[in-house]
Amino acid sequence: MNSHCIYMILSMVFPLQYSITAQASSCNGGLSDLIQTERGIDSIVADVMLQMHASTSLQSSNGTGVTINLRSWKPHHFRHHHHLKNVHGVLIIIGWGTMLPIGVMIARYFKNFPMRWKEWYSFHIMFQGIGYTLGTIGWGIGICLENTFRLHISKAQRVLSIIVFICTTIQMLAIFWQPKKEAEHRRCWEIYHHFLGYAVIVLIITNIFLGVNDEGQAEKWRWAYGVILGVLGLIALALETYRWIKSNQLRQLIELNSNMYTFP
Repeated sequence: MNSHCIYMILSMVFPLQYSITAQASSCNGGLSDLIQTERGIDSIVADVMLQMHASTSLQSSNGTGVTINLRSWKPHHFRHHHHLKNVHGVLIIIGWGTMLPIGVMIARYFKNFPMRWKEWYSFHIMFQGIGYTLGTIGWGIGICLENTFRLHISKAQRVLSIIVFICTTIQMLAIFWQPKKEAEHRRCWEIYHHFLGYAVIVLIITNIFLGVNDEGQAEKWRWAYGVILGVLGLIALALETYRWIKSNQLRQLIELNSNMYTFP
């Protein structure tokens, strides 16, 4: 290909911005034109790179005039992703990690012993229902984040969260499966319901701490939920101590009454 052909091709590719002067009088002249062409192409590439670096907005090719600003889109995309991660964590901590344990404590300490509260069942169902709903919404957001934003979730946490969801759902459905007090298998149902409830609380706490480790500010999340667990633990310890004291007093009273009727 001679220099005149090169000149025509480059003029068609870059008609208004660049001109390359080609003179083909001899082999030396042709070589000089090729060198100039190469330099011209290098300058074109450099200029295009500078323009791309200076302006990061892309015009859509369908002629609609829609402009995508990459500089503003990336931070917005990141903020939206970060906001959803925070919502996911807060809902699970408040729902599964706080309200469900409170519901368990209400059933344990306010049903009959050590303190009898007539409204215990209503509050037990209320805390369990709200906690289950909030935690499940947070769990669903986590699944969406994993699928849409490729959120990194460890395999152990993924499996554990599914187990927690299944077990909490079974516990909520147990309300409709609850047999009457006079039924023969009522005692078996109570044992299963209590055992599964305590096991779910342990799984929830483990799952939350596994999830917190994947967060950007893991230390703050651990401290926040640690404080919540500490408060709940102190309340449970106080109620358990009171339960133990009342149990001892009741046992001593029974023994005293038994001795009174045994020895005249």
